[in-house]
Amino acid sequence: MDNLLETVDREILSGRFSHAAKAYRDAFGCTAREAMDFVRERDAELPRDRPSP
Repeated sequence: MDNLLETVDREILSGRFSHAAKAYRDAFGCTAREAMDFVRERDAELPRDRPSP
C-alpha cells in the first residue's frame, strides 16, 4: 500500500491526476469515479507547501 501511495502522490504532485487515478484503479479494481474521489481526497491531504515538481 505504501508503494501505491507513493505512486499516487508522485502523480498528483506532477499534476497528472488521471495517472494517479489509473494507478489506484489498477490496484483496487474500483470505478473511475471512486478512483478520482480518492485522488481528490489525497490531494487535499498533501502538504500545501510542497515543492514544484
